[in-house]
Amino acid sequence: MKKIGSVILMSMLTFILAAQKPSTAPTGKSDPVMPVYLVDGVETPYAKVVKMNTALIASMDVYKGPDAIAKFGAKYKHGVVLVKLKKSTKK
Repeated sequence: MKKIGSVILMSMLTFILAAQKPSTAPTGKSDPVMPVYLVDGVETPYAKVVKMNTALIASMDVYKGPDAIAKFGAKYKHGVVLVKLKKSTKK
């Protein structure tokens, strides 16, 4: 069952990132028409998000247009992708 969940999550991430992929290779610089990626509440460049190990992702939420502006403010008018990572069990 975990494998099916991982496949679905990986497919969602691939779809979201492919739909938002710029026409040129990511430079790590902020692109004003790309959504903002927040990984555990920290603004993260697109280049780092696409290299992220999908097995570490607990959940993803996407906010676009008026929903993004209402929840996060005008800075996020091009959308927000919230990525929550799994909590480490190491002590």
